[in-house]
Amino acid sequence: KQWYQRRVAITAGEYKSYLSKMGKRKLKSMDVISLESKEQDLTLENEYKGMGVVYVGHIPKSFQEKEMRSFFEQFGDILKLRLSRSKKTAQSKGYAFILFEDADVAKIAADTMNNYILCGRVLKCQFIPMNKVHKDTFKGSGREFRSIDWQAKSKRAHNRIKTIEEHQKSVKRLLKSDKKRRLRIAALGIDYEFPGYALTASKSSRITFDSPEAED
Repeated sequence: KQWYQRRVAITAGEYKSYLSKMGKRKLKSMDVISLESKEQDLTLENEYKGMGVVYVGHIPKSFQEKEMRSFFEQFGDILKLRLSRSKKTAQSKGYAFILFEDADVAKIAADTMNNYILCGRVLKCQFIPMNKVHKDTFKGSGREFRSIDWQAKSKRAHNRIKTIEEHQKSVKRLLKSDKKRRLRIAALGIDYEFPGYALTASKSSRITFDSPEAED
């Protein structure tokens, strides 16, 4: 099981071996690419011929795109760099792919930086042939990754004013849940009555104020 198991190209024999190791796990379309497939080319071999890609793993969280580009440019020109991030938290996943303009430069960078200690972590670098690099490896590498405040988004969705249809649907769901709860209690032989949501829903939620004359 290699570090670039996702998004790699494999032969038919390797594909069967891969399936036997994965067991019942369902493969995703981005897991593997069959070299014997007659479908359109899914690698970057034709588009970036003569160039090289380096996989970098065990990256410290403080080592972001800007720092990575500045550090690895000492080996040669970098065309693209994609640091994998979590869509939920926008935090680094600890691995990245770097596209160098020259394949020989990429090999030198991979050999030099492999097992290099950076910020207390041992980097794992390896050169990837272009015929094994998926075409979507550098998708979105040219734009800044924007984090989404999921908590605030969920709060806005929860607190927004609901339509009449949505409110009726919510009441129906709560009444159904309340009925099931009463049936479970009765099935246990417990004689217990409680107001529940049915009584609350039957009451008007309108707030009224006494008139000044009534207070006098």
